[in-house]
Amino acid sequence: MEQQEQANTSQASRAAEEPEAVSHFRVFDLASSATFRSEGPAVRVLWESTTARLLLLALQEGQQLDEHRTSYQAFIQVIKGHLMFKLEHERISMRAGTLLHLEPRVAHSVEALQDSVFLITLVAASRAGTTAQAVAPAAEGPASEPQRRPGGGEG
Repeated sequence: MEQQEQANTSQASRAAEEPEAVSHFRVFDLASSATFRSEGPAVRVLWESTTARLLLLALQEGQQLDEHRTSYQAFIQVIKGHLMFKLEHERISMRAGTLLHLEPRVAHSVEALQDSVFLITLVAASRAGTTAQAVAPAAEGPASEPQRRPGGGEG
């Protein structure tokens, strides 16, 4: 009986430090999971598999991620703060509630205009897809659909 109580106490203390894991699902408290670092961006891997990664990033005002590319499709969701997302020749202002989909191999960089927390979901690229497109927060109106080109393509 005493061993069982010790095991339960140990599990409870681990649960406070890690996402709640229950055989077939996990619950992440994104707001309390983010920590800022004065030395540079804080990156925490929340989950990963062979085809996807879930990352939580925290940038203090003025910090940035230099231009880079990824071979994954990326979904960037701002949880808190204000970011400037730079794509080749475009600048996209992103605030809490904004979601951006980015195709693989597109050069991009990020700058925090305020202390910011954002979630990045990386998914192995498929052959079908669309170009990067920002979607306004729901409060500003419905999400826009990718524009269709004549001939069935998206763009």
